[in-house]
Amino acid sequence: MMEEVIVYTTPSCPWCHKTKTYLKEKGISFGEKDVADDSGAAQEMIELTGQRSVPVIKKGGQYVVGFDPERLENMLH
Repeated sequence: MMEEVIVYTTPSCPWCHKTKTYLKEKGISFGEKDVADDSGAAQEMIELTGQRSVPVIKKGGQYVVGFDPERLENMLH
């Protein structure tokens, strides 16, 4: 079973939109957590990464902060 991909986002983040488009183009399904609207998700993201910036893309115990196609590709495969 594949580990779920989670994208921590905010509605106004252009890099979040780029990340979601990238994942869709690659055929990768993902869950989305809006950290602007969900304080629990925001706290989870900060505990995971020590960062307050989005997007954060998580798969299992790995994560990528920011839109970084090369690092995303490595993490997802």
